[in-house]
Amino acid sequence: MQRSVRKLVGLAAITLAAPTHATLTHFSERQAFDAVLRAPATVERFTDDAHFPISTGVLNARTNLVVDHGTPIRPGDIRPGATYSTAIGREFFFNIDWSGTSDGGFLDGFVQPNGNPLTVTFDRPVAAFGFDTNRYMGSKFDLTVRFTHGPDQILSYATEPTFEHWFFHGFVSDRRDIASLVIEGDSQHFSSFAFALDNFTFSPPVPEPSAWALLLGGLCALGGMTRTRRQP
Repeated sequence: MQRSVRKLVGLAAITLAAPTHATLTHFSERQAFDAVLRAPATVERFTDDAHFPISTGVLNARTNLVVDHGTPIRPGDIRPGATYSTAIGREFFFNIDWSGTSDGGFLDGFVQPNGNPLTVTFDRPVAAFGFDTNRYMGSKFDLTVRFTHGPDQILSYATEPTFEHWFFHGFVSDRRDIASLVIEGDSQHFSSFAFALDNFTFSPPVPEPSAWALLLGGLCALGGMTRTRRQP
């Protein structure tokens, strides 16, 4: 029994000390993306209505804001686990819009003179994320993925040449250590969107360090109990 406990503790230590350079896998179909997740993901639909502009530049589960257009955004309208933010700009720099082609609301920001990418920060590191987008973000979009350890990864993807349909992009890390990301479209006109996305999806968070401490503490306690039982 003691040998088994030492083996489990050793495996936990190896996991904690694993290499920190993550590998991302890209999925272009939501069904395939969902199939590799170990637990149901959170899907943010950005409500069923339009709310704009989001004058604070910050949107999350705690947002309590009366907007100029549309109904107020109240705490709980946005699902917990992620914060969506952008630099404060002018006019409609940050919005929940609605269209006949989107699934309820969708999050966007009009291009600003100095640019205004969207930053998504997770409450705790996650294993995967994904979103729907289309030509609203221009001919392509740039994505910067930031990890709890290791360098950022900067990626670019072409958008589909249509405004009528939305297309999925999903990303899964083999290290489950995605801390945040930055999304910016390649719009060429001031009237275009700097970012536009719908059905933002992210996986359950990885265990916090305290959870690892509880696991290791429980294994050590189990070893102590085994030794005690074997005493004459």
